[in-house]
Order: sequence, then structure tokens, then C-alpha cells
Amino acid sequence: MKLLTTSLLFLSVGISGCVSNEAIYADYGDLACSSTTTVLEGHYWPTVVNFDFDKKLLDAQQQHALDQAVKLLKSNPRLNIAIIGSADNSGKAEYNDQLAKARADVVANYLQRQGLAVHRIVTLASGSREPFIVSNNKTNNRVNRRTQLILLGDDFNPVSMQYNSVASHSSAQ
Repeated sequence: MKLLTTSLLFLSVGISGCVSNEAIYADYGDLACSSTTTVLEGHYWPTVVNFDFDKKLLDAQQQHALDQAVKLLKSNPRLNIAIIGSADNSGKAEYNDQLAKARADVVANYLQRQGLAVHRIVTLASGSREPFIVSNNKTNNRVNRRTQLILLGDDFNPVSMQYNSVASHSSAQ
């Protein structure tokens, strides 16, 4: 079963440059394709924000997704967020550590500018040590250039979430 799941993951990345929801749904949601979104208790929750190669800037679409996360967090003041920055395996480990931390900080700073209190945000960075896939292909490596957003309870432990997949981000609003 594990071999089948792993095979489906690599096949979906190889064919479309995206990771299928079925392969990673419980941990990451929709990583790169934007064909589905995740709704949690009527709110959109962006489980991952991807970045372009060697970049740490948020585009308008990513900002909009993070705005939806802010809505969920503001309407549930007992919830918190962990932001884990990652990089692909291009470049030296020290540089990737710095880039991953910068990505997590960019997301955290954006959330703070939208009114989320700093004490509700935890930032971490894994550099390139925790790739979702192992690949030297720049397109496929997009899934490794990410910040993962994990919803935390008031005790700062991960919250168990029930997901409902919807067809598009606009329907999640």
C-alpha cells in the first residue's frame, strides 16, 4: 500500500508538476495546483504557501489565501499557527536554512500586518532537510519551496482538522 501511494505521488508530480491531494491530503492539502482548496468549519485554510525558485515574496494570490487564514484565526482566538519554512535542495545547506527562515518570517509578518498577534505565531525553518519529494528538477521541486501552515490549539499543539475539499478558492469564501 505504501509503495502504491508513493508511486501515485511521483506519477502525479511527474505528469502535472503537482502533488495530488490523495497522496498528501492529511499532511499538506493541495500543494501546488490550486485546483482545490481546503475548508475548515466553513473557512478556507491554506495548508501550504509555495514560493518560486530562490524567492521569498508573496504574490497577490498567496496574500489572498493568507487573508482567509487570518479570518479563521481571528474568528477563533484560541487557535494559533505554526509556520514552517522550507527550501529545495539547490544550493548550500546554510543558504537554504536562511531562505527557509526568511520564507517563514515573510508569512508571519504578513499575518501580523493583517492583525494577528505575534504571540499566536510560531515560526520554524527546516531548510532543505525535510523535502516532500527528492528531485533535482526545478519544476517538481516547487513543492519543496514552501511554508507549511499548521493550525495549533491554545496549548500550541497541532489541532486535529476535518477537511472538506471544494472546487475553487472563490467558493470557499
